[in-house]
Amino acid sequence: MSENTNPERQHEDQLNGASSPKGVGAYLLHRAKPHLPPWITVLGLGVAGAGANLAWADSAAAGVGLTLSAVALTGATWWAGKETGPQRRLHSAITVAAGAAWLTGAALAGPLTGPLPDTYMMGGPVLALSWNIRMVMRRSPDQQAGQGADKGLLEKVGLAKARIGRTEVEPNRVTARLALEAGEQTNDDVTRTLPRIASALDLPPTAVRYLPDPDSARRGDLVIVPRDMLADTIRWEEDGPSLPGGSITDPLVLGVYDDGSPLQLWLPGDKAAGRNATHILIAGMTGSGKGDGALNIMTEILSRTDVVMWLSDPKGFQDFRPLLPAIDWAVEGGPETEVMVEAVKAVIPARTTWLGAHSYRQWEASAARKQTDPKHTCRKDGTACGCSGLPFHVAWFEEAGVSLGLLGDDAFNSIANLARSAGMALAVSLQRPSHDQISTTTRDALGSRLCFGVPNPTAAGFMLPDSVIDAGAAPERWANRRPGYCYLVTPGVPEERYSSPARTRWFTDTAVSLMETVAQWHTRNGATADPVTEKAAAAVAGTAYTQRRTTTPATTPGNDGDDMETGPAIDPEDTAIDPEKDLPDNQPGDDAPMFGDLGGRRPDPDEARALFAQALAEFETAGRMVVGPRDFYDWCETHGLSRPWVSARLKEASLDGRLEPTSKAGRWRIVPALATA
Repeated sequence: MSENTNPERQHEDQLNGASSPKGVGAYLLHRAKPHLPPWITVLGLGVAGAGANLAWADSAAAGVGLTLSAVALTGATWWAGKETGPQRRLHSAITVAAGAAWLTGAALAGPLTGPLPDTYMMGGPVLALSWNIRMVMRRSPDQQAGQGADKGLLEKVGLAKARIGRTEVEPNRVTARLALEAGEQTNDDVTRTLPRIASALDLPPTAVRYLPDPDSARRGDLVIVPRDMLADTIRWEEDGPSLPGGSITDPLVLGVYDDGSPLQLWLPGDKAAGRNATHILIAGMTGSGKGDGALNIMTEILSRTDVVMWLSDPKGFQDFRPLLPAIDWAVEGGPETEVMVEAVKAVIPARTTWLGAHSYRQWEASAARKQTDPKHTCRKDGTACGCSGLPFHVAWFEEAGVSLGLLGDDAFNSIANLARSAGMALAVSLQRPSHDQISTTTRDALGSRLCFGVPNPTAAGFMLPDSVIDAGAAPERWANRRPGYCYLVTPGVPEERYSSPARTRWFTDTAVSLMETVAQWHTRNGATADPVTEKAAAAVAGTAYTQRRTTTPATTPGNDGDDMETGPAIDPEDTAIDPEKDLPDNQPGDDAPMFGDLGGRRPDPDEARALFAQALAEFETAGRMVVGPRDFYDWCETHGLSRPWVSARLKEASLDGRLEPTSKAGRWRIVPALATA
């Protein structure tokens, strides 16, 4: 384009030229040009009215035709404006209707007849000025620049036909309403372009999310977070628990989202808020910050006054030892965890029975206090019963992959499906919740997900719903390079927050003293196990529960294991035996003393049965309430009895009610002797 035909260059020359009358006139004419079309249209309408009067002044047919034409033209204008804004559509229709009506009247009666000349002289300039004002407002420099930038961005990423609607600007968060081309684009097209949008804006991929409208296939909200507020590490000890002395019904604050808002979690349900009770699944690869995330939740729970916690940790409480005094029952992995799982199963119906008897459809804060309200009484006469309260209960299984390897991947199924109605929450923490680690049924029942960095998209799919991943969530982009970065999917949090990255607070060595303070505070001010829960747990776990405060974990600080034997745990000839497999049925002669032993006397059948009953009593006294054939290996060798004989005695004891089968084949739970009596 030459300089003589470049409008912008001409405009610049006019502004920089001499202020002569000719130059001023040229400048004014240049500025007025965009506003002339409405005035030219009004002038042309007057000329057309005069000409039409000369042609059709006495024609009735022309009057009918002009009237129908005016109606049709107005309708066509309204129809053509359906893709524009409502204001522009209405303005256009009114302008066309007014002009067509005046033209019809001028053609039939004459442009100078009656009120027609006054209407033309006043109405024409008003309509023309209204369009001039609209043009000035539309060409506001700020708005025009913003629209150009937005449309340019969408055009770059292949969404040129999309329209940007209402835009909300918050601190470090921009939300723009998108409307895609009908019949040509869907919300999936936007999801696929998110990485390109982040590239165009020079932002991290996780800073751009798209939240589809559930009622539309082509509308949604594009969310952009310009600055990553998670880069600065937040130490837990700087603020400590968010609400010491509060209720478990108050939100647990775990960290912050990338726009600076608090990362919150609720475990109990709330009927008034429309929020369901939930369990939580915590997962992330090694080094992703999963341990600190668990500590954030645990310290928040233990700083509340109406909750009791049980903990299973096969790692020997490596992360949680400062909090042990506040935990009602803490066990390591193996048989002790088996006992705890069986106890949880027994506690659930006891708690639901209590809640039902006191007219609670679900657990609420008032259930944890002494029952002085007649609305929540178990007495038939309707008077307050004064029963002890029922605190909320959290059963936490750390490194659950280890426990599930022992118990079976469906060990938590009944707990996960029933515990919520009993005022209990199940917390399961493991590195990878794949189908070979935890059953799909259990995973689906754990309604809340706290997902830290994972190695690949497949692992992310085990934790996050497809809709959250489609909206832009991608924990595999962090892996373990950004400890503490996470996504939270949970009831009580708006769904548009599910795809927003967050970061939990960091626990350093200096946090230990404050963690110990939290534990001491809980022992003085926190809830203790209620009689209903204690009775049900003791009936299943026996001394493993009733003496939980007098036993010490096998792994203690400073014990590096030097005193432990390092040889094989079983005899070399037994290495081919599967310890999880049930023993074969007894064969003829198994119930008789074994021959060929020169080492001493073997017991007769009655004495052997008595010894077996004694062995069960010894296991119970030691707190080993879940046993199987493998637990009797040494006992068989000591007393000269065959393993098939032991297997038969286990089955007999099960029929007699001294043992109960567990969820894992070949394992039995010892029924405490008092309960049997």
